[in-house]
Amino acid sequence: MLTYTAIEIDSLKNIFKTICTLNEGKKWFFVMNDKENEILKKIKEYYKNYGAKKTILNFEDDILKLNSPYLSYWFALNIEGSNTKAHEQVVLESKNLGWCCLFAQDIKRANIKALEQVVLESKDPTTCYFFARDVKGANIKALEKVVLESKNLEYCYSFAWCITGANINALEKVVLESKNPEWCYRFACGIKEANIKALEKVVLESRNPKWCLYFAEKVKGANINALEKVILESKNPEWCFYFAQSVKGANISALEKVVIESKNPEWCYLFALLIKGANIKELEKVVLESKDPKWCYSFAEYIKGANAYALEQEVHNSKDPENGCNLKELKDLKYSKEEIDTKDIKQLVKKFRNE
Repeated sequence: MLTYTAIEIDSLKNIFKTICTLNEGKKWFFVMNDKENEILKKIKEYYKNYGAKKTILNFEDDILKLNSPYLSYWFALNIEGSNTKAHEQVVLESKNLGWCCLFAQDIKRANIKALEQVVLESKDPTTCYFFARDVKGANIKALEKVVLESKNLEYCYSFAWCITGANINALEKVVLESKNPEWCYRFACGIKEANIKALEKVVLESRNPKWCLYFAEKVKGANINALEKVILESKNPEWCFYFAQSVKGANISALEKVVIESKNPEWCYLFALLIKGANIKELEKVVLESKDPKWCYSFAEYIKGANAYALEQEVHNSKDPENGCNLKELKDLKYSKEEIDTKDIKQLVKKFRNE
């Protein structure tokens, strides 16, 4: 059995004094310094061998003198018979939002209202959200008021999504007034009671092709034609390809027209490869006119109905030293069927969107 002599106990108390100096005036969230971790480790060993009563007798007063919310929270949580109110006072006076939340959440007989008051006075939307989510008996309306006043879109959305009794209309209003297409999309996609039309209006007015695509793809009841119009007007072949590939009911011919007019051989090749009903001849024409041996080779190799002879001629014609292209190199450059199968194109789409 591990034993502690009087000298070792005094040594621990000297560590307490060091921590007091280190933490004087410090307001941290969940930061624990090395000295705190050292003393906690030794107290755990002492408690394991001698029980709660002796641990309280030898160490509780010194723990309280440290004014460490971390150690007071641990002591109140783990040592039966500890002075919960005294440890709670340490946490309250620290104004540390993280430990106030944990104390309210985990400690029996905690003064929820007092701990909540610290959180409310902080005006911090993050902590108010977590307090409302995790603490039984929390004042949802008061905490929600702080979140609303913060105008923080992430926590307005999170509050609406997770908190029973949240005022969806008020939280949605903050999101709408922000004119932020990303959070309007997220709100429409994630919140059952969301006003789809109002949120969609913000996304449309943003003219952002990424969020228009997401809205059309993921939000039930979205106006596909209106969202597609933004994509078409962007004249961006990538987004036109993704819209054609991802959105049920997309106007393939109109989207294809933008891709063709872009004269981009890569997106013409991908459109021909992956979009059902694509106009192979027109897409092939762009690839031929580009004289790019990489895409000519890939088009000839993998597109059913391609004019292999004409495409092969462009490949052979590119064999000059400046291009440095020959058939062997083209085999290394081309997209193979394995690289552009259904699963991989979804990964390609995901990667592009995240950029």
